[in-house]
Amino acid sequence: MKRKSLLLALTLAGAVAAPVSAQYTDIINGITNTMRPAISGASSYKGYVEGAYTQGFGNYRTNFATVATSQGYKFTPWFYMGAGIGIDFLWSTVDATWGDSWGSANPEMYKKSHTTSAVMIPIFTDFRFIMGSQTSASLFVNLRLGASFLCSDTYIQIRDGYLTSKEYFYFQPTFGVRFPINITNPKQAINVGVHYRLMTSNYWSSWQYNAAINGLGLNLSFEW
Repeated sequence: MKRKSLLLALTLAGAVAAPVSAQYTDIINGITNTMRPAISGASSYKGYVEGAYTQGFGNYRTNFATVATSQGYKFTPWFYMGAGIGIDFLWSTVDATWGDSWGSANPEMYKKSHTTSAVMIPIFTDFRFIMGSQTSASLFVNLRLGASFLCSDTYIQIRDGYLTSKEYFYFQPTFGVRFPINITNPKQAINVGVHYRLMTSNYWSSWQYNAAINGLGLNLSFEW
């Protein structure tokens, strides 16, 4: 009886382990197949350099002028993945009522409207989906996910709050049109797009107060 029970247990374990092992094998093979073109050099290297403007809206209205670059690979004719970094020059108008909504004291030095400015550094993963031919005008969707860091100050005032040196979640989807500019080298193109930007963070860790910075903007980039 014990031998039969042991044999049955081993048979069941093998039956369960087989699909699990096959699943892990499929995952590993999928990752390998995805990375093989980049490792072997079969993928097409691409680079982007971009200038953008973002108009902020909402309680934490902040405007951004941005210069960024993204470097990566075009794994298929329609899919690009890379990594990027940018420099954000930001400014925000702080009015005379700053801080009143919190019921806090408003120092005399902040009784008049003024503009604050700073520099932030966004670092992101870049995904781009191209819909159309590389040799003619085509649509694209670009998704950026990452983090942004205030690097010029410990903190600054913005319209109705603060930006601090804590990291900010960074999300920016873009929808636009790609225009090839070189008949002999269709990898070179100009991209024009409209984007939405979201940045969020708990900028007062003791109060866990969430700041969500929203904006809409335009971007112009060159790819090669």
